[in-house]
Amino acid sequence: MKNVIKNPWVIGAVVVIAGVALLGLSHPVKAPVASDTSEMATSTSTAATTTGALIAVAPKGPFPIDTADAITVWSFTGLYAGNAALIKQSTDDITHLTGLIGKGQYDDYDLFESIANDYATIGDGAKAYDYYNRAIRMHPKKGLGYANLGNLLNQLHAYYTAADAYAKAVAVEPSTLEYHFERLNYLTRQFPTDDARILAAIADAAANPFVDLAPLYAIKAQWLESQHRYAGAVTAWQKAKTLSSGQDTSAIDAAIARDTAKQ
Repeated sequence: MKNVIKNPWVIGAVVVIAGVALLGLSHPVKAPVASDTSEMATSTSTAATTTGALIAVAPKGPFPIDTADAITVWSFTGLYAGNAALIKQSTDDITHLTGLIGKGQYDDYDLFESIANDYATIGDGAKAYDYYNRAIRMHPKKGLGYANLGNLLNQLHAYYTAADAYAKAVAVEPSTLEYHFERLNYLTRQFPTDDARILAAIADAAANPFVDLAPLYAIKAQWLESQHRYAGAVTAWQKAKTLSSGQDTSAIDAAIARDTAKQ
């Protein structure tokens, strides 16, 4: 079976590729993004023409929507929006993978993940949410479903639920470094003023004996920079430099100089 991962914000190459292939982990820090209902409404017609009638009510699943979020439209502009050939490729893939469920050729968990990824490429958030939840129901101690769900919920502007999902991925598989960094990049980008939440995520990552602490402190420094907390950023950069012994630290030196000048 071919690899069906096509969406750049979807984590993991499942079914035929072992391991986790993460999207780029370096995201610029910015202020929280307010829910843009006009964009969501605009995307409705795209999803409706490719996946049939939209689901008007929240799909059911073991990972609930946080009460702080309200998803009114479960569609968005998918990666393949406007490309009929790629949309057909995804819908054909969904049909093919659905026919393999329960046959024993592949783990149904991987099939559910792949089907969810396909639905995400065409912007059908309801069905993607449903299939990620099917995967979670089958293997609740695997982090991939939660991490992919976090990416989906971010697309649906359910930012608190996305944060919950990333935290759950870390909780069930704390040894998987990618989940820690994905969680941190998400929180510093979407909740930059929530010190308690971010510092807890940093502590969780630092507790992992296999984590490379240099990029962890770099993320912390960039976050503090975004909040104009330059003294703390300098301290974090200095820690990252100390942990980068033997490597080219010229970029870190430049960051230290820049933030020192801004104090």
